[in-house]
Amino acid sequence: MRFRLPLTTIVCSAGLMAGLVGCTGKVEPAPIGRSPGTATPPIVNRPVPTADAGTRADADAGVPDSGSADPTTPPPTDPPPPTNPPPAEAQYTRVLWVSPTGNDTAAGTEGLPLRTVARALSLVKPGEAVFLQSGTWREHVKLQEKQGTAAKPLTLRSAPGATAILKGGSIGETALVDVSGAYWNVEGLTVDVGGEATFAVMWRGVGAHHGVLKKSIVKNGTEGAGVYVTEKAHDVLIADNDISHFDKGDDDSHGVAVQTSASNVVVRGNDIHHNSGDGVQCLGPEGGATLPGTPFDNLLVEGNKLHDNRENGVDIKTCTRVTLRGNTIYNHRSVSSAAGEGIIVHLSPTDVTLEDNVLYANARAIQIGGYREGAPPTRVIIRRNLIHDGLGESEGEEGTGIRVDASVNVKVQHNTVWNLSGACLIFGEGSTGASQGLDVRNNIFAGCGLGARGGAGRSGAVMDGNLYFSSGSAVTFRLDNAAMGLAAWRSNAGLDKRSQERAPGFVDTGRDDYHLTPASAARESGLSLGLPFCGAAPDQGAFESGCP
Repeated sequence: MRFRLPLTTIVCSAGLMAGLVGCTGKVEPAPIGRSPGTATPPIVNRPVPTADAGTRADADAGVPDSGSADPTTPPPTDPPPPTNPPPAEAQYTRVLWVSPTGNDTAAGTEGLPLRTVARALSLVKPGEAVFLQSGTWREHVKLQEKQGTAAKPLTLRSAPGATAILKGGSIGETALVDVSGAYWNVEGLTVDVGGEATFAVMWRGVGAHHGVLKKSIVKNGTEGAGVYVTEKAHDVLIADNDISHFDKGDDDSHGVAVQTSASNVVVRGNDIHHNSGDGVQCLGPEGGATLPGTPFDNLLVEGNKLHDNRENGVDIKTCTRVTLRGNTIYNHRSVSSAAGEGIIVHLSPTDVTLEDNVLYANARAIQIGGYREGAPPTRVIIRRNLIHDGLGESEGEEGTGIRVDASVNVKVQHNTVWNLSGACLIFGEGSTGASQGLDVRNNIFAGCGLGARGGAGRSGAVMDGNLYFSSGSAVTFRLDNAAMGLAAWRSNAGLDKRSQERAPGFVDTGRDDYHLTPASAARESGLSLGLPFCGAAPDQGAFESGCP
């Protein structure tokens, strides 16, 4: 998770982090969630080797809560969405055309195109667009301040039906596309860094705001990231792109990185994969960053596919107001610098929400806490997430679902965890502090090697209204390294008084459909947490049944 940049170092420096497990990602995961009225997490069609469980009734049916008040602090409200840039498909007041066979003394029309991107950018005005015809341009593209506005943005894009490539390899600059001005839209391009140690697209400086990178292919760099937002840049939309193959070998090169003092970034609908760092990383002034200032503020990562990155799907360090929603995150294995987390939240972030995500084939699905320099992660909500089929013993991985280490006020509510060789949930075992104010309710923890594992740092935990299941045997819990069943867990830990041990009754795990059948023991068996539900009581798990 080190991230070394020519301008700033935005991740753990080797000297600072040597031997520190948390910085390398070798830490411990956390929980998830979902609510009626929202779109269900996508179903990933992937065969499941382990048979479900229909609806056999085991001991301890559990008793639904009749409406107990939430004893913990109410969850923080979602951060306001960043101010999105103007729509990309606008009516342009003029189009300047550029072709590899053009001439920079030409008129810039479709019939008489310009030759270089630089010449077109020197002529474009607010409300106008530069259209690149099919071809390759080896240019350092500088999108500088040109007085664009919300009503009149500036656009650089491929011409309709064209394949326009911006190609690096020998540019010798910090970024191939370097954005320092406002209201620039970049659309439909291939930005191929060509193996150069250069960012593909970078917004930097307070003047770089209300920018868009959309429907583009961004690939093949060897700098610390592909797409980078830094130095007080703000209000940036990164949407519907394919971002891949940013590779520094055993060092970090992230798909998208946002850092200290920047703000209001939306990362939506992208396919981010095969990078040597994280799919998305958010970094503040801790963790080896050399750029001082306030933490990055207000990040929304929504509806992306994040997969096959060398380290993690998403790494949230010291940032504020972060929401990860509706992402599909898979294929992350442990390496020397990371434990293969789908999502890791550590150092000192605050007000983080992880909801409606699907995570599978990760060594660890979610990790909260671990390495820290100041306060631990604070006010983290993990709800309505689906975690299934983790990488486990047969792949040489630990197969953990959710791990909550040193942290304050973490809520793990309404998640479904299924078919992991390790523990569905681990908490209270962090080496840098306790899991303070932990709230674990209304989850389904089923088909795991351990239902839950609790350590000495669990004081004050609220854990109730969950459903546990283990096919063919009773569920095993581990408390302070002693193995036990649910009854002893209740007696010794004082937890899960109204939880049940029964088959969850999923619709079809073979088709990755984890909704509940009408006869499921999890239907209307949850506790009232002040969240909306349909029926007499909330369902346990990530999917609420019976909603219109």
